[in-house]
Amino acid sequence: MTTNTETALCLHCGKPAAEQLVCAGCGVVPRGTLGLDPRGTLGLDSREMPGLDPHDTLGLDAPAADALAPSSETDYFAVFALPRRPTVDLVDLEQRYYALSRALHPDLFSDRPPAAQAASLRKTALVNRAYKTLKDPVARALYWLEIHGESLGRDNERVPPALAARVFEVQEQLEELRAAKKAGAADAATTAVAAVRDELRDDLDGCDARLAKNLERFGNGGDADALAETKKILSELHYVRTLLRDVDREMGASWSA
Repeated sequence: MTTNTETALCLHCGKPAAEQLVCAGCGVVPRGTLGLDPRGTLGLDSREMPGLDPHDTLGLDAPAADALAPSSETDYFAVFALPRRPTVDLVDLEQRYYALSRALHPDLFSDRPPAAQAASLRKTALVNRAYKTLKDPVARALYWLEIHGESLGRDNERVPPALAARVFEVQEQLEELRAAKKAGAADAATTAVAAVRDELRDDLDGCDARLAKNLERFGNGGDADALAETKKILSELHYVRTLLRDVDREMGASWSA
């Protein structure tokens, strides 16, 4: 890494860096990327890092520092200083994730007290968990249900008739394939199930598209209806994914037989 001043530190390795720093680990990184200043104490209070200013928060702004504080109610959107809505700019999210990951990397705290090292690990785990949830539309939608006091299984015991019929039909075709394999005549049944698999993949793509469109409805009125529809789509996704998994498993067994 090249440097000509000691007024800033690299977010990746912690070494002195220029205003526009160049690091072998992270390339060119503008100082203060996404509001992060590469100095401070990881938002730890004086109990975790005795003798250091309890208000020094590694340059994170107040909302980000608060979001990273250990809590059973931590808001994953607040972790990245994002507005709380179910649609996310994935490029922006990724940039925020990598900036936080560099700033909180445990290697930067290898020479700090054990409490600071442990806090770094906890906060890094939180950032990873939040990113994993928000980057995936299905995981994000499930999280959206959760923070609104809902869950996929709540008041959702009844399978819609059309979906129930689809489940029964696919399971019946899989049974026919198993019977045909035992009889040594699986070619026709395998072809039929392969066609079913293609249909299920199309169904899955359709569910993903409907989910993405529905998540855009929030904040435009009718949030209660959008939440109910989100739950409905996620439930359908669950059944389609389960059926596709069963079909893939049976097709794999058929091809290896």
